[in-house]
Amino acid sequence: MRLNWCDVVKVLGIVILFSFSIISFAGFRDDHFIAWINLGKGVDDQEITKKIVGFANSDRIDFACRINWSNNDSILYVGARSLGVTDELIREVFFEKNKASFLKLSHALRSFRDPDANVRHGLDGVIFYSGGSSPRMMSFTTGGKRIKAYPIELKASSEPKDIEGAFCALLPPITRAP
Repeated sequence: MRLNWCDVVKVLGIVILFSFSIISFAGFRDDHFIAWINLGKGVDDQEITKKIVGFANSDRIDFACRINWSNNDSILYVGARSLGVTDELIREVFFEKNKASFLKLSHALRSFRDPDANVRHGLDGVIFYSGGSSPRMMSFTTGGKRIKAYPIELKASSEPKDIEGAFCALLPPITRAP
C-alpha cells in the first residue's frame, strides 16, 4: 500500500494530537503555596517582608521565577502563627538543624489547611529570613531534610528585584499531589 502526501499529513496530525494528549497538563500543578517567616524584629527586617509581600501581591506572572501570583494561583502565608509553627521550631530547624525539628516542621506544613483559599493538601515549604546583624534567607521544602541558603546577604536597602531574585532562587518545589 502506498501513502500519498495527504495521507502522510493526516497520520502526522494524528500522531501530534496523540502526543499532546499524553503530555497534557492533567495532574500538573503550577501554584506554589509557601510560608514566609521573618524572625527579625527591626524596621529593616520588616522592610524585607514588605518587599516580599509586595511581590506576592503583584498580581503578575513572574516567568524567571516560574511563579504565578495572578488570581491568587500561588499563595504566600506571612508569619508562623497561622501555621502553628513557633519561633523556637524555626530556630531549631534553620540554626540548629535538629533532625526531629525537621519532621515537626514538615508535618506542620503538610497538615496546614485553609479552606477559604482552597489549600487542602498543605504547603510546599517555607522561606525564612533571619534578620539581625547577619541576615540570611533560607528555605525548607516540605518532606525535605536539608536547608537551602541564599549566598548573598540581603538588607532592606537591597533592590526589590534582588530580594525577589533571592526568593525565587529559594522557592521550594511543589510537593503537593495534583
